[in-house]
Amino acid sequence: MRCGILIVDRAGGIVMVNDHARSILELAEFPPVGAPVDQALSQHPQLAHILRDSFGMARLPNRAEIDLKSRSENGKTIGFTLSLVRDDDGEPTGAALFFKDLTHVEHKEEQERLKDRLAALGQMAANLAHEIRNPLAAIEVSCSLLKRRAPAADAGSRDLLDKIIAEVKRLNRTITSSLEFVRPISLTLGPASIENVLDDALTVAVGRRGKPGIRIERRACPRLSSFRMDRGQLRQVFENLFINAFEAMGETGTLTIEVTSAAAPAAPSTPYRPVGSLEPAESFDTYCVVRVQDSGAGIAEDHLDKLFYPFFTTKKQGSGVGLSMAKKIVDSHRGLIDVVSRVGEGTVFTVRLPVVTGATETVS
Repeated sequence: MRCGILIVDRAGGIVMVNDHARSILELAEFPPVGAPVDQALSQHPQLAHILRDSFGMARLPNRAEIDLKSRSENGKTIGFTLSLVRDDDGEPTGAALFFKDLTHVEHKEEQERLKDRLAALGQMAANLAHEIRNPLAAIEVSCSLLKRRAPAADAGSRDLLDKIIAEVKRLNRTITSSLEFVRPISLTLGPASIENVLDDALTVAVGRRGKPGIRIERRACPRLSSFRMDRGQLRQVFENLFINAFEAMGETGTLTIEVTSAAAPAAPSTPYRPVGSLEPAESFDTYCVVRVQDSGAGIAEDHLDKLFYPFFTTKKQGSGVGLSMAKKIVDSHRGLIDVVSRVGEGTVFTVRLPVVTGATETVS
């Protein structure tokens, strides 16, 4: 059977555990027949409790879900059905639990809900941006006129007007970033080297936020050839990641940029079609994997789930659009972006891009 099966007798002793069940529950070995269910499932006491109490339930759980501990920090979700095993007289002699791992299903549904929330938020941001931009322009023009009329000797008034103008310009930059985020992605795909993209992005990032005390380590993948990408937009992705890393480390630290390759999960011939393309789907076997690791302060665990939300930022001067835009660009390439971080140890961003070769095309 293609699901986990766990059977206990009336006394709560293990009767059978199949291989799927052992794998899903991450049991080191098969529990011996007759072992108490509380002992066999010591890592999953809630599940043991359900099995032990099943004989006294008036209505057994059917297609229920439960969260379990796992080796992953995010835990594991299973869907299960519980049935009683009866003898010839109809008396319950055991209980059978049938279950499947729904972790990936739950993750996919959460991603779909996130897309819906982002779409609604993006539309609201676009409307607000247009409403705010006009009065901001009027404020900036009025302040500039007042500054011209202010006496040269009135340095205090001129300084205040300069501050107002600077803040108005900052708000305009934030609005521009917001509009860029909600605008549909238009990709210009062509063969390019990921190393060249990283070189260009690193040059810009070092010029903007680099410090003499920060060391940069590069690890290339010589086996990886050029593949289809929008070079300009991916450069924007890595510029953002590098700048964030420099800001997280401050004056000293190490930025490690590693390029490797990995087999696609369903290789060979995983379907590939970039967002907006009407061309027939192609196939790819390999991901280009770029890891950007810093030795900075790390990111708090309660911030990680919100990191790619638009307008979420922990910076005093940040707009909160950079990482959400980076995710949008990577998603448009049918790639994946992920982050792992520990406070005090640093952060690792991982970008996976399909390695697809083919003719140049533009998609919107």
